[in-house]
Amino acid sequence: WAIVGAHDPTFGKRIHVSSKSDANFKMEGNCLVVLGIGGKPKELVNLESVGVNGISMVKRFSGGGTVVVDQSSLLTTFIGRTDMAPNLNPYPRDIMKWSGDDIFGPAFRSMKSDMIQHYKQRLQQPSLVVQENSCGGLDSRTTNQKNTTFISNETTNDSKLLLEEDISAIPDFRLRENDYILGDRKMGGNAQAIVGGGWLHHTSFLWDFDKDNMKYLTMPSKRPEYRGNRSHDDFIVRLKDSFEPLGKYSLFDKMKDAIEDRFDIVEEVTSQEALELVSDQFGSMQSWYDGKCRTRLLEV
Repeated sequence: WAIVGAHDPTFGKRIHVSSKSDANFKMEGNCLVVLGIGGKPKELVNLESVGVNGISMVKRFSGGGTVVVDQSSLLTTFIGRTDMAPNLNPYPRDIMKWSGDDIFGPAFRSMKSDMIQHYKQRLQQPSLVVQENSCGGLDSRTTNQKNTTFISNETTNDSKLLLEEDISAIPDFRLRENDYILGDRKMGGNAQAIVGGGWLHHTSFLWDFDKDNMKYLTMPSKRPEYRGNRSHDDFIVRLKDSFEPLGKYSLFDKMKDAIEDRFDIVEEVTSQEALELVSDQFGSMQSWYDGKCRTRLLEV
């Protein structure tokens, strides 16, 4: 199964968090801090800033690091059964490599191809050349005409150079260590939950983010070698910076194309249909949260 979506994580209309142990908890702020199941808030979160600004914290049921998500985050989840994917070892790195090679890699390559085409089309668009005589001067090419406008289709060397610079600035997608990156910068967080018969792999991609929200995260003591001592601002990157002309949800469209290329049958369902399935199986989202759900809100 593949689940994709984007929403405001500070507003949950399906779950009332005050129904159980979270009686004193209020969803505030413009973002949400999410820790992995083994994450320690005192080590990974600037608790003073979180408390002052009323930012909510959640400890999810999967592993991985700490991320800040908001309404600009693009959320993806893959759920697989080991008996249906016998050639995929159910380990975090193997699962990441599978999704990177088969789904995310093709999706981002297609997005890059679309951006290259976008830049080429922009270069080929005719430009308006307003002659001097339209402003009271005289243009030697139109001595018998006044206020004439020409359409120029010329591609200058400068324009070609700008095109090459635009194309070279589009970074490539890669899996490096345990991160999905564009160029040499991380573009989101990912985590896995693995049980005997299956696994779950989810990723939050940063289409955009508020730099001020990065102050809620501390510099982790354990970090990938390629990061070095780079701050959050220097280490992470927005997808929007490279793919804005394609639109916020272009990644989901490209993922769907990649999935359809690799699976014989793809059935697409809406969020409402998924919620109805949850209701049939578990009573409701609220019942699931109050019962077996291992994701929990944390007190600041």
